[in-house]
Amino acid sequence: MNNNYYTVQNNSKLDLTEVEDLLGSFMPFSKKRLGWNKPVSIHFESDVANGSNILGKTAYYDPNNMSVTLFTDFRHPKDIMRSLSHELVHHTQNCRGEFEGASEMGEGYAQADEHLRNMEKEAYLQGNMCFRDWEDTYKHDLATNYTDVSAMITEKKERLFGLLTKQIIKEKI
Repeated sequence: MNNNYYTVQNNSKLDLTEVEDLLGSFMPFSKKRLGWNKPVSIHFESDVANGSNILGKTAYYDPNNMSVTLFTDFRHPKDIMRSLSHELVHHTQNCRGEFEGASEMGEGYAQADEHLRNMEKEAYLQGNMCFRDWEDTYKHDLATNYTDVSAMITEKKERLFGLLTKQIIKEKI
């Protein structure tokens, strides 16, 4: 999927069509909510060994390439989306220049560097809240649309029943 502010590449072994479809709603929501203003690339990756590790990696952001990598094996699609939201906060931080001069982001970086720790705090809070607010809005919109469609079908059924009833009465006369 390509557009002017994000690209998606599915390198995983999974059919992520449903997740990719949700991005059409989630990405503009997160862009507006989080305020990122530069294109980002999203990569879905398979890594069975990592997915089998109970404390394996879930995702990471590469500030140099403005890309998010999401590991997909043995994960619920909702969890993948939540990880994406977290990483998009890091993309937002990169758009604001907050990675400039940051120390190396190896093992334990969020414990060793106060600046990076604060960036992680923001990503956990803002990423989860962004995803939660989008999900609630998305579900509400689905329910509203379903109710509207359901009411429309009921109305058409009633109209059709009325027409059929009139037809039957005419035939009896």
